[in-house]
Amino acid sequence: MSETAVLRRTSSTFGLYLAFGCLGYLLTALGAILPELRAERGLPRAEAALYPSAFALGLVVVGLVGHRLAERLGRLALPAALAALAGGAGIIAAGGGRVGTGIGALVLGLGGAGLVQLVPAGLRALHGGDGAVPIGEANAVASTASVLSPLLIGAALAAGLGWRFAFAVPPLALAAILLLTRRAVVPVTPADVPPDAGSRAPRAFVSRWSDLVLAVGVEFCMVFWAADFLRSVKGLGSGAATTLSAAFVLGMAVGRIASGPLVRAAGGADRLVVAATAVGVAGFAVLWAAPASAAVAGLLVTGLGVALLYPVILARALAAWPAQPVRAAARCALASGVAIGLAPLALGTLADLTTLRAAVFVAPALLLILLVRCGWRLRAHPAA
Repeated sequence: MSETAVLRRTSSTFGLYLAFGCLGYLLTALGAILPELRAERGLPRAEAALYPSAFALGLVVVGLVGHRLAERLGRLALPAALAALAGGAGIIAAGGGRVGTGIGALVLGLGGAGLVQLVPAGLRALHGGDGAVPIGEANAVASTASVLSPLLIGAALAAGLGWRFAFAVPPLALAAILLLTRRAVVPVTPADVPPDAGSRAPRAFVSRWSDLVLAVGVEFCMVFWAADFLRSVKGLGSGAATTLSAAFVLGMAVGRIASGPLVRAAGGADRLVVAATAVGVAGFAVLWAAPASAAVAGLLVTGLGVALLYPVILARALAAWPAQPVRAAARCALASGVAIGLAPLALGTLADLTTLRAAVFVAPALLLILLVRCGWRLRAHPAA
């Protein structure tokens, strides 16, 4: 039976989708406010990039020990993660200087990591199969929500209202609704697998894990630095740069909305990743070389290409370690943490040493490495 035949979206499915939407909103919002934090506090780019790195540290912590916490908390695991995500956003919006913002980013990262770990695993448990379609749909919801944050923050800046209200209130309100209605739950999978079974990650999982680091690194280089690039390199004003940086996440939202039909039509995960990566590289070329108006279109095309990388690779990674689904999900959260902690920080540090125009080549370099890896895999295993 095909995955589409058994996919029945329930209230639990939609609750998981909306929880991922909170995460998508706040991740893009964190990138959208980086130029404002830099301007408020006179920070160099490398220091501003430490806030995403603090978020990534939360992902790393959960990636290492989150599977044990999830097993102990059971059905309370996802509500706890969602509460931490909302709490971190509140701490950032409340201010508190550099340290307070760093603590808020860390708490937000802990909550976000919990969602990254639990939501895909929960969708696989609910719907069976490798979960590519529901995971793609969850990421489509997250991407759609992520389009809103730069638009709302840009509008607030243009109106002279500041960024804090638009940053924190929408995800806090949605998180409160999900918690109060008890929609933030994941199914508890019976512990029918011995603790020692499949405790060592299969080679196929390790390979997909490496792909995941590359894909997430590209995504968050663009999420965290697109607004600054449009402002500093393309010459747009603060509000316009923040608002138009939504072109990237808009492209991602469109791409992920179409993920179901594309996954089914592609004839293989690696074929789809190769095609998506090529689109991302083409979009980046337009972004880098074109004037501001066309550069925004390039940003949109880059988002279209990058959109499918995370959900497709994540689904294949989880399917490669079926004996340990919770541990596999935690290790995938670790991959996200490593990528978010290193790639945007490397880009910001390189921008301080050279220029942002040169430093953004970190993103296409990661795409090209991913393209080579998947091309080699297809050459070695044509039926993959």
